[in-house]
Amino acid sequence: MRLYVTPASPWVRRVIVSILELGIRDRFEFVQTKWPHSWGTQTVEVAPDFAAATPVMRIPALVADDITLTDSHSICDYLNGEFGGYRLLPREGAARWCALATIAIAGGAIEAQIARRAELLRSDNERSNDFIAKMRDRQFRCYATLEKQHLPSFGATFDLAQITTAVACSYDEWRYGPDWRAAAPKLAAWYDSVADRPSLKITEPAETPQH
Repeated sequence: MRLYVTPASPWVRRVIVSILELGIRDRFEFVQTKWPHSWGTQTVEVAPDFAAATPVMRIPALVADDITLTDSHSICDYLNGEFGGYRLLPREGAARWCALATIAIAGGAIEAQIARRAELLRSDNERSNDFIAKMRDRQFRCYATLEKQHLPSFGATFDLAQITTAVACSYDEWRYGPDWRAAAPKLAAWYDSVADRPSLKITEPAETPQH
């Protein structure tokens, strides 16, 4: 299977962390993509094979023998069901809905991070500082909610809810610094307790290669 990736994307990272946690790395060919800094606001040129794999032209994208999946959520669901025996996300019942509630909040933080990054890549005369502040506030609200409502339910299994949360915390630390920690100090302490997991250390973010 081919997985289109870049080291800067938290969406890609949660997929790769899931792959590593399931011990199925040898099943995948990771295809590195390149993105100019204009990706956030303009249509950019991409490799023909990547364009063929995903009309939305965003990463990650998974090309398997029987199906092509073009977003992180569906890819993680596929990995969990086809290779994980539903270990990363319960198949049904209250535990599933609890995990999805956490994933939605952590995913909301990631969406705000990416939108903030895209805005910051605009030129000074095009950039909206109000929008940047709005996304920052959204990130911090998500962290505070994760700490208060979701962290108490985290169990011993490093599941998809915890993976998504850890990836969100890590991206904020890497891209924007430690300010997020003040919004959720207990969540920050939890993140520090899992940050040395091999799947997270191997996938630490780095800048995307440019065209």
